[in-house]
Amino acid sequence: MNIKILTISILSIALFLSYQVLRPSISNHMKVSSIKAENKTTADFQRVNTDQSWPAEIQAIIKKLRSTHADTIHLIHIQAKLISIRQPLINKLPRPINENLNSVLAVAFPGYENSILDVWSKMDQYEKWLTIQNRTLMELNAISRSEFLWDKRNDLFPKSAANIWSEKQDQFEMAQLNLHSEIDALDTSTGIPMSERIERLENSIQQADNLFTNSLEKTTGIHKNTIASVLFGLTSVQTELQQLDPEHRQLEIDSVRRELGYDEDSIAKMSKLDEDREQRWSNGYAYMESREQLLAINDQLSPDQLDQLRSEFFGRSAETIAREEAQGFYRFQRPRYYGRN
Repeated sequence: MNIKILTISILSIALFLSYQVLRPSISNHMKVSSIKAENKTTADFQRVNTDQSWPAEIQAIIKKLRSTHADTIHLIHIQAKLISIRQPLINKLPRPINENLNSVLAVAFPGYENSILDVWSKMDQYEKWLTIQNRTLMELNAISRSEFLWDKRNDLFPKSAANIWSEKQDQFEMAQLNLHSEIDALDTSTGIPMSERIERLENSIQQADNLFTNSLEKTTGIHKNTIASVLFGLTSVQTELQQLDPEHRQLEIDSVRRELGYDEDSIAKMSKLDEDREQRWSNGYAYMESREQLLAINDQLSPDQLDQLRSEFFGRSAETIAREEAQGFYRFQRPRYYGRN
């Protein structure tokens, strides 16, 4: 499996859980900076009026952030840990998202909004680097891997890395790497029963999830949709499905979903969706073939000729297809994953 596709497949596991692990409770005995100019107290924040134009739900979040972190927000590792509230907050904000996010942080922590956003940007850089370096990290021994990780962490946060990344975070990143390694092995392994693939995948994901839940002392679960998405993204699985005729392929996909725990009503609905996808891909392939034939006859096709061809195949969606092609994107040249797209 291409590493980029692998990244997309497990994004909901790797990024969501990795950010959440950065939320351990803050000790009451935490050392506070002696630089008075930077140490705003709770009273200082309380003197800033909440923007009453925000919905009550946003105001409640601002109030909670102030009460919890007003005295420690000047600490970089506290700003880093707060990245866990970014996506839930974004989900509640109207457009323009970035401007409103900045405004909320400015109201909650006046004077620190730019610092917080800069820290979050560096955390994003680290997560992206971690994914890109996945292959290298898997091949290193434990000591070399630790040194490699800490070099990057200290590069991004020279004075705060040790406070941001705890021992639990190290353990979690190892669980992530192990998950990547298992998926990589399953991706290339042929002749493995589907039930074994599912069991190995579920166990690997659950190990990472258990570490996450234990560190937060809460319960969660990896949704079977995530497991299905990863499973149907495996090259080995797709190779087997491609070798089946359409009827037996659908029976196999239904069987996999049944083993993953989907009920019969859900399986029936997804089977109908698979049928619609199959028709869409068949139509798309036919369009691309006709397009290539026209180009073979005349490589200087007029826009009207292409518009007519797209209209014949896609009807009201022809304009969308035209805009995509103008940007160099051809949706029916991307990989086809049975059971997923």
